[in-house]
Amino acid sequence: SSPLRVHFHVVQQVDESIEPEEGFNENINRENNSIFDNRIKIEGFYGDGNDKDYCSWCLKAGTETKALSNIERMLLICDYKIYCSANARRCKNGCVDIPVDRSIEPTYLDHNQIYLLINDFICEVHRVKYMPLLVEDDGVTSEGDYVAWTGWNLSQLKDMTSLISPRMHKSKHRQPFEALCMYWIKLKTNLSFRQIGTLFKVQSKEESIRKRVEDSFHAISNYLYDAIVPSHLGINHLSRALAITHHTAYTTTFFGSSLALIWDGTYIYCNKSEDHKLQQETYSGQKSRHLVKFMSIILPDGYILDLIGPFKAKDNDAKISKAILEMNDNLSVICEPGDIQIVDRGFRDVAGVFEQLGFDVKMPGFLKTDAKQLDLDQANDTRMTTKTRWVVESFHSQFKKWRFFSERINQDFLLNIDILVRTLAGSLNKYRSRLFDGKSADDYALANKMLLMKNETSHLQQLISNGDLSLRKNWKTILDIDNNLDFPYLTIDFLREYTCGIYQIKQSSAYAKAHLYDHDGEFQFQLSSSNDSILRCRLHSKHSNKTLYLLLIHFDNHDSHDPIKDHYCQCKSGARKLGCCSHISTLLWYFGYARHIAWTPSTKTDSYREKLFTC
Repeated sequence: SSPLRVHFHVVQQVDESIEPEEGFNENINRENNSIFDNRIKIEGFYGDGNDKDYCSWCLKAGTETKALSNIERMLLICDYKIYCSANARRCKNGCVDIPVDRSIEPTYLDHNQIYLLINDFICEVHRVKYMPLLVEDDGVTSEGDYVAWTGWNLSQLKDMTSLISPRMHKSKHRQPFEALCMYWIKLKTNLSFRQIGTLFKVQSKEESIRKRVEDSFHAISNYLYDAIVPSHLGINHLSRALAITHHTAYTTTFFGSSLALIWDGTYIYCNKSEDHKLQQETYSGQKSRHLVKFMSIILPDGYILDLIGPFKAKDNDAKISKAILEMNDNLSVICEPGDIQIVDRGFRDVAGVFEQLGFDVKMPGFLKTDAKQLDLDQANDTRMTTKTRWVVESFHSQFKKWRFFSERINQDFLLNIDILVRTLAGSLNKYRSRLFDGKSADDYALANKMLLMKNETSHLQQLISNGDLSLRKNWKTILDIDNNLDFPYLTIDFLREYTCGIYQIKQSSAYAKAHLYDHDGEFQFQLSSSNDSILRCRLHSKHSNKTLYLLLIHFDNHDSHDPIKDHYCQCKSGARKLGCCSHISTLLWYFGYARHIAWTPSTKTDSYREKLFTC
């Protein structure tokens, strides 16, 4: 028989075996099918189907194997052109990522094998037609897909499913894993319930799809909250001893054995309500938008102690904190007099309340009346505060990667917004690693160095204050940077240690690009007429084009161990010795590192700017 005639004959058998009234029967009685002697070569495909005694991927026999699912067999055919029988197996613990080449093993199939293969394809098409977006162990969806759609990997989703399954009512329309995925997809992507219903092939009347997904969402939110939050969020869920284990090298070195808590507020935008009272209470004059606020209390490594709210939009951080302290006696369970409360400047009105309770408040400094710059002690204390406080900002950034909380939500969700917020926070505590470990030997070394540097003074600032060095007179302009500047080469490790972190270094390229743009690609600077190891430069503030700062750096090219002796900047925090500001960091980075590696500014954003402002 010719291949065409056989193919037609097989199709006829498949058509006759399907009864439209009863649907497609996946359990085909393979033993009763006729077996024909004719065999047909399937061009471009490999594998003879005699694969029950070895792994179909690595071709090794004698290993512990498991049966291939129908999905895996179809993937081998589609992706690698390898034919496997229904008896095919694969190494139980995995083996190779790509099947071993079988180009010397052409595929010959008889009529019965072709018949079964076509039926397998029909089964697969039927399955895919009604398959939800994410399925537990489907063998196709990658770990990256689960994370991209839900924020969690497969093992984490399985663990959550095991927690909520005993609490869920049995339903033929809702499997626990699928319902859980719908919940997290809503929070991760903020798609509408109707769109999620399409992704999960919800079988219902058109007008009921949205409601069915919404009901699943609210049910899962309650189940997850009950299963996760009590054990992983809230001031009472940790003992004082356990809370202190979440300290880093910096909080341990700076504050000793005292417990340190980091406070900061965040907000979630919402729609404008038709209710006048609710509209007033959710409107923020500062943001000119409607929102509700939450207060985050974070431990130094990024572990979330509690996330409290919602609060009115017009309540500032200080008012919210004061309300929490007044109504929440649980803080005394883990806190003792002398413990550290790390806050930002928005808490200045509540600092006295913290101190009355016996706590030590760490807050960035304020400029004194008529002052243009923080004094040395204020600037150093501010740097120690920001070195320990940044994790709360990092947490808020991580939290709002679930777009439901970063976009404007419907006011219908406000009733349960605390459940949704706290469930995500508790899940982050349970399943994600800490934002900042901060306990390495390098961290302890840097923390101790910062503590020692805190009491150092700036001789450049003293020279300026005493009138021995003028910021504006007796400076000579250097035109040829390569031949007339003997500035020491600085490594990234040195810069990281000198700046006491990485943030300032990350800002340097943008500052350098702006300076080069303003000066036709040349980095303008001067050297002192009386001491050519003191360099001066002017840099613009990134916030205001009208604001210029004068910067000084004292360097010694002959001291390879300590080539930078001192620095000073006119900016608000430029007097500090504990690290340096981003302006000083820019000069050190450019003169000591970037020009030695032939760095050139990125031009990507230039095209954006030109297109935006030349329309």
